[in-house]
Amino acid sequence: MRFRPWRALDAVDRRLLRLLTRRERRSLERLLTRLTHGANRSLLWLVLAEIMAVAGGRAGRRAALHGAVAIGLSSAFVNGPLKLVARRQRPDPRLHDRPPPLRAPASFSFPSGHAASAFAFTVGAGFEEPRLIPLLLPLAAGVAYSRVHLRVHYPFDVLAGAAIGAGAAVAAGGLLRMGREWRDSHAEAQPSERPQSREVMLVVNRRAGRAGGLAAALSAMGEAGLSVVESLEVGELSKLSEILKARGLPPPIVVAAGGDGTVGALANLLAGTGVVLGILPLGTSNDFARSLGIPMRPKHAARLLARGRVLAVDAGRLNRDGIEARTFVHAATAGLNVNFARLATRADLRRRLGRFSYAVAAMGAFRRRAPFSCTIEHGGGVERLRLIQLSIINAPVFGGILDLQMPGVDPSDAALDVLLVEDLPLRRFLRSLFYPVLGVRRRIRGIRALKVERLAVSAEPSIEVSLDGEVSGQLPGTFEVLPRVLRVVVPAVGLPRAPGGEAGSRPSTA
Repeated sequence: MRFRPWRALDAVDRRLLRLLTRRERRSLERLLTRLTHGANRSLLWLVLAEIMAVAGGRAGRRAALHGAVAIGLSSAFVNGPLKLVARRQRPDPRLHDRPPPLRAPASFSFPSGHAASAFAFTVGAGFEEPRLIPLLLPLAAGVAYSRVHLRVHYPFDVLAGAAIGAGAAVAAGGLLRMGREWRDSHAEAQPSERPQSREVMLVVNRRAGRAGGLAAALSAMGEAGLSVVESLEVGELSKLSEILKARGLPPPIVVAAGGDGTVGALANLLAGTGVVLGILPLGTSNDFARSLGIPMRPKHAARLLARGRVLAVDAGRLNRDGIEARTFVHAATAGLNVNFARLATRADLRRRLGRFSYAVAAMGAFRRRAPFSCTIEHGGGVERLRLIQLSIINAPVFGGILDLQMPGVDPSDAALDVLLVEDLPLRRFLRSLFYPVLGVRRRIRGIRALKVERLAVSAEPSIEVSLDGEVSGQLPGTFEVLPRVLRVVVPAVGLPRAPGGEAGSRPSTA
């Protein structure tokens, strides 16, 4: 006898429906009937979107828009072609020999439109404002379950609808991100806030993860009226100062075409000079660019160089005895992140795994973790610690495309944020990563955060340190914040203006 998987799945689905609805619970049925009626035509979710847009500020408006767009995508797919293709009939209203608590709609059963809309809105809104997830998820689950309990859908109808809704939310996020990047790259800052020069000096890292986007970026620069007057490889940075001096005033925009390491290397030379830094995010993570709202598509980031505004941001500096001081813009780390950086920058790993190389590097770094002892000195005194990770953070976004954010971190607050992580069980360590995603501010035992202007770190034996993702020597050393020393082109909308009119000030010579 030939095995037919769809028939077997249908049989399981029908048995599940019988099992879940075998008992009559009238009070629960009345409650679920009201809930499912409220979600008809997505009314419940659209009302919540309106409340969020009115009362939730900027984050609430973004969440409402994402959720509404996700509902539109899922509804167009589920209630149109998919139901017509599947043509699955609704459950038998005579099931259990009692009248159904709800009259079944005339449309087909698979997949559930109510479940799709519920999870489209919940996942979409949660992407923008994670603190909404604990509130919306039970409501979405209740709406989805009501369709089974009231015998108008089979369980697999609801599960499929929920999965499609979540997928629609992801797709909606991509569409909205593209729209925002287009808006940010086309929004024009006031003339006094824009870079004074239309000339560009390009510093390229051709080994960056997305270096293939350089051609499109160069084309977009030309269309925006920018001219590339000089191009250097990242290994030729020693020539930068002399070239800038030779060009005179106003100096060109110096553009880092690469990832965080390239940006950090340029910031080390440009901090305090007044020369404007532009960023073409061609790396794999581009966390500093994400922190400043710079579009990830190279051609949009290129247009931004002509239309954006100049914002003065902080940088960090590492001072070590007998070694030239180094500036960083995103983060300095010791411990896990050094192992991660060593693995993630391996050319053979990148060639084989592409964008998955970061996930593999993260797992490898955690598996090889080795606690280290160090002494830190800051405004609160001196502490002796045993850690697996020490992070000195200037910009909030980490995790690349995951767009995770450290709460309370601001690249223009004249302070550095310090994260101290003890050796944790894997479960607690993963929780520490996901709490920022969910907006949870609950304290995790073994993890502490500090906000400092200066931090001295000593270790015996010495420990390696990475700056902006590049392994850069060893500690001991002293970290300090350099307030508003780096002038960067950012979108005309989104980030706050620098105080004191810094955005429009004329740069000094390099």
